[in-house]
Parts: sequence; C-alpha cells; structure tokens
Amino acid sequence: MGKPLDLEFLYYFSNASMYVLEAKIIGLEEGVSPERVFHWLRYDRTAQQFQRLSFKSMGSDSGMDYRIFAQGALHFNRSEARLELHAGSDRDEYELNVNEPNSVPEELAAQADDFLRQELDA
Repeated sequence: MGKPLDLEFLYYFSNASMYVLEAKIIGLEEGVSPERVFHWLRYDRTAQQFQRLSFKSMGSDSGMDYRIFAQGALHFNRSEARLELHAGSDRDEYELNVNEPNSVPEELAAQADDFLRQELDA
C-alpha cells in the first residue's frame, strides 16, 4: 500500500457489532472539498468491512447532536449515541457507546487508513 494518511479521529462510537468513526485527513492541499477531508465510516465487526456513510447535514436539538446520512442518522451527546440505518424499507437502530476519539485502537485506525486510501485512489 502507499504512504499512510495523517488521520485525526473526531468521533468514535462502538458496540459489540460495529464501530462508527469520523476521520479527518490532515495535510491535504488547500481548496480540497470537505468530502475528501472529512469521512464518516461504519465498520461491521462481523463482516470485517467498512461502509462509508454519505454525509448530508448536521445540527443539534434538545442537548443531542445529530448527523444525517443518506443511509440514516446518528444522534449523540457526551454519554449516549443511537444510530439508525435504512436499507430500502428496512430500518435498524443501534445503541452505541461514546468513546474518546484518541482511544481508537491502532488496528482499527490502520484499517480505516487502508480503506480511505483506496477510496481516495478510486
């Protein structure tokens, strides 16, 4: 593979079946679009694969922050998080642990790096 990216993790959520991360790529050229700098990723621990969540909007309401994706929505604060995913008419909801962004395991960070480098090269 190529040279590792300089990633900063801004958010990190987890449960027994998945990780959800927001990664920022540091050091990209000036004027690069935000879609190439900020990346929301869902890692399915069973399938051992990443899914890029397509960011649409963000905000906060009643003490909860939210991120809306083409695939669903994430609602969170400092102590709790809930991810809703839509696939056609199916809707799944997951409770997630809120973790410190600097506590992303090294192996997961390396896998996110590999995934994002492949995405950026495509």
